[in-house]
Amino acid sequence: MKRLFPITLIALIVLNGRLSAQEETGPNLGMSQQTVTDSTNIHYTGKYCLECHEQEPQKGRGRFLKFNGDYTQLCKCHGYTTESYIHPIDIAPSEEKKARMPITYPLRNGKMTCVTCHDIYLQCQDNQRLKLINKRFLRDAPYRKRTELCIKCHDEKKYKMLNPHNQLNANGEIIVEKCLFCHEEKPDEKHATFKEVKLIGDLVMLCQRCHGERRDHPARADHIRKPSAETREIMKAGERQFNISLPLDQEGKIFCATCHNPHEKGVIPAELAGAKGGSEKFKHRLPGQMCRACHQK
Repeated sequence: MKRLFPITLIALIVLNGRLSAQEETGPNLGMSQQTVTDSTNIHYTGKYCLECHEQEPQKGRGRFLKFNGDYTQLCKCHGYTTESYIHPIDIAPSEEKKARMPITYPLRNGKMTCVTCHDIYLQCQDNQRLKLINKRFLRDAPYRKRTELCIKCHDEKKYKMLNPHNQLNANGEIIVEKCLFCHEEKPDEKHATFKEVKLIGDLVMLCQRCHGERRDHPARADHIRKPSAETREIMKAGERQFNISLPLDQEGKIFCATCHNPHEKGVIPAELAGAKGGSEKFKHRLPGQMCRACHQK
């Protein structure tokens, strides 16, 4: 049976005064302001109004947004690029998608912006309870999984057909278009090393586009980090012992594909270390004992 969110969660959103993106006014901001650094999270604090507003919004007079309301500029702290973000912006949805899109998901000059999916006014107040439920202030949240938001506009049946991990056709031939979900160009699967392949963006973000954020996975620990010298030696020994590949990202950090093989079985020749795990349920490169690859004594 499909799991439902407790009524109390839904009620919490209502009780906390959700604001529509089409309203002309925000909360009573008071125009407070604090010092902002590169590590400051301005959301759900109610302290950083002047980062986005020239003055306090007033009903019937406008929002007084900076940059003429250009959300690409307003959301500049996120360092948006097409390669580093889950969904591209500044694109016009097809007529099919616009027909599915809720009217509360606004476009700007017919194109998507950050606020098409994010209710930016939801986080203008200091509301820690709502922050816990809807950290990214996504419209119509909470969701059991992020893809429930995607099918507001995308046809779920067609969406499933786009699974980038299904990389072979009925004849066992590589579907080049699937390679380009992550690669700038199709690699030479027989000879290219991981360092030689060209990827389209941040390696963690490539996975998070569909799988969502998993910084506490596995075992509630942040594995997106550089392994210690001791752990790195264990990993190298594990690669030799089990004939597997445990790649690190460009900065030498562990990332999703360190433990999970994103390729379908048959894409990489079976005799190569990079092929291991492609046929496993969770695509673990060392099935049944993945943790041993880095933590064995």
